[in-house]
Amino acid sequence: MATKNNFSKAVMDLMGLPSTEDSAGIDKQEDTQDAYFDNGSIERDNEIKKESEFEIERKKFLYNAKNVTTSPVVPVQEENSATVISRTMVIVGEITSSNNIDVYGDVKGSIKTSGDIKITGKIIGNLAGSNLTLNGCTVQGNISAQGNVVIGQNAVIVGDIMAENIKINGKVKGNLKINKMSEFMENALLAGDVQSQTISMNQGAKLHGNVSIALDSTQSEKEFDSILGV
Repeated sequence: MATKNNFSKAVMDLMGLPSTEDSAGIDKQEDTQDAYFDNGSIERDNEIKKESEFEIERKKFLYNAKNVTTSPVVPVQEENSATVISRTMVIVGEITSSNNIDVYGDVKGSIKTSGDIKITGKIIGNLAGSNLTLNGCTVQGNISAQGNVVIGQNAVIVGDIMAENIKINGKVKGNLKINKMSEFMENALLAGDVQSQTISMNQGAKLHGNVSIALDSTQSEKEFDSILGV
């Protein structure tokens, strides 16, 4: 059998034709090359597809960027928020502000602001502000208010007070100089002089000191003239 195959191969060689084995090898090589080129074509197609998708996304981005409308820049306005001193804080030194100040902790120093002041802590120092509300606090220092002063039931104030109006339901040791109305509630206790245009005292209020109702000379003369019929 081997001799016959060798003879057939020799005849094919003489005629210049490829043998069966060579044909099979060539066919196999061609199949391998076809598979290689097919894989290369698929990879190239995938790359072309990816490039096309990237180009589409890029064009979309550029289109959207052109259609973006710029809005005017609005400046941020700061709210007039209060400066808060918490219960656990202790401030040593002067506090100056243009905002409202809420004090829940302790301050050893004066407090001055053009806004309102609310105190529930302990202050050793003078207070100056627009309107002052003092509840459950202790203040050792003079108080000056452009507007009203309200002193709650559990508040203790040691110092002079100047204000437009005052309402007291706590304890005050000092002199009061009030331009308009001084109101003493049932739990009020004042040890000091009072100078005010009008004074109101509820039952239970206690006052130890001099009381002066401020009247200018023109007013007093008019009052007496009307009484005497002059």
